[in-house]
Amino acid sequence: MRESKLKILKLLMDRPMKIKELASELELSYSRAAAIVRELIKEKYCERQRGKVVLTASLKTGLLRYLAHQYNISSLLGGASENLLLALSESPDIKEIQKRTGLAQSTIHKTIRKLMAIGAVRKVGEHYILAEDERLREFLRVVEFERRLSAVETDATLLYSGNGVVLKRVSAGRKVKGSKTAFSLFPMYGIEYFSPYEYYFEPEKKISMEECFVHALMVAENKSECTMCAIFYLRNRDKMDLAKVKKLANRYGIISLFLDLQNYVKGLLPNGGEKFLPWDEFKEKASIYGIQLTLPPGYEKIITLLYKIGENLDEPIRAYLFGGANLLIRGLKNATKDLDIFVEDENTLYRLRDVLVGMGFKPMADYEITSEDRRLNPSMILTAPGLPRVDIFTRTACGALVLMDDMKESSERRVFGKLELHLLSLEDVFLLKSITEREGDLEDMGSIVRRAGLDWNLVLKRFLEEEALVRRHFCFIILDNLEILQRREGITIPIHKHILRHCIDVGILQSVSKGAKTIRDIRKELEFPEFAIRNRVARLVKKGMLSKQGDKRRFILSVTSAGKKVLFEE
Repeated sequence: MRESKLKILKLLMDRPMKIKELASELELSYSRAAAIVRELIKEKYCERQRGKVVLTASLKTGLLRYLAHQYNISSLLGGASENLLLALSESPDIKEIQKRTGLAQSTIHKTIRKLMAIGAVRKVGEHYILAEDERLREFLRVVEFERRLSAVETDATLLYSGNGVVLKRVSAGRKVKGSKTAFSLFPMYGIEYFSPYEYYFEPEKKISMEECFVHALMVAENKSECTMCAIFYLRNRDKMDLAKVKKLANRYGIISLFLDLQNYVKGLLPNGGEKFLPWDEFKEKASIYGIQLTLPPGYEKIITLLYKIGENLDEPIRAYLFGGANLLIRGLKNATKDLDIFVEDENTLYRLRDVLVGMGFKPMADYEITSEDRRLNPSMILTAPGLPRVDIFTRTACGALVLMDDMKESSERRVFGKLELHLLSLEDVFLLKSITEREGDLEDMGSIVRRAGLDWNLVLKRFLEEEALVRRHFCFIILDNLEILQRREGITIPIHKHILRHCIDVGILQSVSKGAKTIRDIRKELEFPEFAIRNRVARLVKKGMLSKQGDKRRFILSVTSAGKKVLFEE
């Protein structure tokens, strides 16, 4: 808020005043003072009564009076402070604040320091949060609500505003500015759904299937609508990019709801929880759309299958188990839809295949394999009615990790007849799930963290070794998942800072390798805070991975031979 507005508001807190008096007090022209008053009237801070300007009798101005008494109001709301506080009330993350406000990193940090000095903001770990002042929070809620209302047509209902976008609802058949989305597009994706409303997204753009789904989940107002989102998900799951869905859900603050939906469609929320219909009603509703629901196999069925495999083998074989079945056997999961098995050679692969085929399994045909399956690249997928799917890997686990000797040595041996099955350690399972981005992986990671102690140093060690071994950087995927996990579980993951620094280093080296020459260039490519980029650039120069030409203030960066090795270019 401009300082001139705040000065007028402070004067009006004492008494009603004429515009001429306000202009005189602030040493402004009459026309300028009148223009500011018109803005304040439009923002519902004040009104005219009998030739004078008075504060409106409203919740917002009542809260403003309190704030003016409690804080330095110029520091609290002046300049960039108000917009920053509004952004901070939605997200504690500096990257998100920059997205929402468009402010420079330097302005954000300068303003945060000012707000911390008056006690309106405090730092917790790596994040900044609002002070525990309910009246400050209520004031910001009122301001945000009024801003959102002013952004939409008078006959539209605002459903979401943030991240530079708006979601709104109008009566069916009514056309407004923007692109149709959410439930309005369900028929386009195989779900005939009739709503008394049309849903719109601004700014106008072509809405992807993933965006349609996430927008519907955002605007769903009751259990029935959330359940329709679950049906849409099941109908289109194999066509959607689930990594994109997760990213969108995280951006719009519904990642926990999305993860709950994934649990729901697997039958892990039989009563539907707070958001969805009970499972029996869901099953009946899904059948109308030709979707048949079955619960994933539990412990008994998985163990029985493993023993049957062992009984049908002619000679013993050794295999390694990771994924959900690993957690199920350990008692960390109630059910899983598949067995993820790693074998060390093709001979073992074909022996295992022959046994499974003899038990009624069939290798999945090429046309049945989904895009997610192709990404994970199993050597073979076998299915049988009423039994868990079996995914067999030989080269890498889920197209991501190489099974190192250390992993084999730390595995836990279980024997099922002639099937010698080794359960990978929880550290290795956690690492794999943090990379693969399959349905249910984040929930499994949460289960591991909640119910089992992890050697975090070992997780970090394995991660760095695997990146070097496969010559791929998957640190950014891991960082996203760790940050989601921290927020969802309300925990601090000890290796988060290590992974964050590694991501910044890799991001800087990649940016410079692609042509970035200065800090400004790098900032255009990366969403990390400017101060963090500067610190890591200095560190990379000191370690000989970047070279710097020029003086302290103006310099050009380039990647050295040592830096290229980090990027696996040499």
